[in-house]
Amino acid sequence: MNAVSMNNLWNYIQGLSLTASNRKWLAEKLIEPEKKEVMSDQEIKEGLTEAFSQLDGIKQGKVKTRSAEELLYEL
Repeated sequence: MNAVSMNNLWNYIQGLSLTASNRKWLAEKLIEPEKKEVMSDQEIKEGLTEAFSQLDGIKQGKVKTRSAEELLYEL
């Protein structure tokens, strides 16, 4: 985020009428470290093994799949 955007955000935040609990919540969110979820090598290996297993099942006709249209309607 560039300086102009950050200044605009700061001005917006200052213009809000926040309760003490809202201010506390906002302060905690602003100083909260960004959580980056990293998968372990083992988790990646297990995920790939499962994916390839499912692909094999599809090729052998043991696993039924849905069309892309059905998946979109689910969303």
